[in-house]
Amino acid sequence: MGDFGKELQSLMGEKQRLEGKLTAAGGTDFDFLLEDCTDLLDIVDEIQNVSSKRGEKEHAAFDAKIKFSRKVRRKAKDLNNFEQHLVKEYENKHITLEHGRKMAAIIKLLRTNNVDRATQEAAEFYGLLEMGARLEIVMDLLSKKRAHVERAKRGMSAQLSGLEWLENEPRPDQEKIDKHDEKVRLNEKLGRMLLSEVESLKSMPLEELLKKMRGGYLEALGFPEISAQDADSLSAFLQKSKLESKSAGQLYEMSGQSEQRLRHFGVDLPLFRQEIVAKRTFLSGIASFQPTALAVEKDSPALPYLSGRSEEARKTVAMLFELEKTKEQDEKEWERANRIKQRKAELAGLEKSALIRSLQEFEALENVLDGKADMTQKEKPKKGSGIVKSILDLFGGK
Repeated sequence: MGDFGKELQSLMGEKQRLEGKLTAAGGTDFDFLLEDCTDLLDIVDEIQNVSSKRGEKEHAAFDAKIKFSRKVRRKAKDLNNFEQHLVKEYENKHITLEHGRKMAAIIKLLRTNNVDRATQEAAEFYGLLEMGARLEIVMDLLSKKRAHVERAKRGMSAQLSGLEWLENEPRPDQEKIDKHDEKVRLNEKLGRMLLSEVESLKSMPLEELLKKMRGGYLEALGFPEISAQDADSLSAFLQKSKLESKSAGQLYEMSGQSEQRLRHFGVDLPLFRQEIVAKRTFLSGIASFQPTALAVEKDSPALPYLSGRSEEARKTVAMLFELEKTKEQDEKEWERANRIKQRKAELAGLEKSALIRSLQEFEALENVLDGKADMTQKEKPKKGSGIVKSILDLFGGK
């Protein structure tokens, strides 16, 4: 028998024995008897404590004697109150006549300062309290066992639900999945083309780039904008200053150099400040420009530009547009196929019939914990048969 099964069987047996003894002593509502035992034994312990100090107080100061005397009177009052309480408890059928008489006899012994004898007579009630305390511990341990069973049951229910979902899911449409994967591949390919084109545009001479900007395509790609008047003025300056071979990045670096170094290049400093330094933000925007996304979607303004750059790009864009027609259905099928794949990996090695049997056994185990089935019966089921045997085997039984 596995450790879980052995421990559960032991706890259930102990619970039944303790409940049986407490029920025999105080009926099904033995909590009332345990409360009365607690109250009585608290009084016994307190009077025992007071009695042990009686000799000390004979030689104590007057004030200490007064306080001690008050304490003794309070304990006498406690005895009277508890005695009246016992009458009500008997009338309400919370304790038996036998227990009521035994408790009353203990009170009488306490009144006559026969504390040792009272303690001896209370041994039965100390025993009942110990059983009550142990029962609480056992119930707590069984509660943890139940939590363990419930967690396992929830996990198995989720697994069974997953297997049933897999059974009911249609086989993935591989054609749609392939179309989705192809669309992703084309997007990535066009993204690489776009990145290569942007790097080429950034590194070309600014004077040549300004000519391309007049077509409006580069603004659509996200390049910084410049008015036609400023572009013409800047282009004229570059040609006049023999800087037409410089890229935007190189001109941006020059704008940060000293006037002495700029004179070495033979540039007109006032015009340089007007055309280059004043447009540093524009130049920096070109030098640091990056496409907003490498995956180029159908509505991206980059597609018309790329289509005009090469035959390969044109064909790639055309294929992408064709796949866009079924994009939504293909993507949904791809996502569904991935969910199926993930679920199969999570549930690999599980069998529906085995899970169903295990769930039935856990439900039977819950019945045992609820007291609806007996796990401690002396007549054991034959090997290989019986729900109790299955339960124990589930937790490692042989």
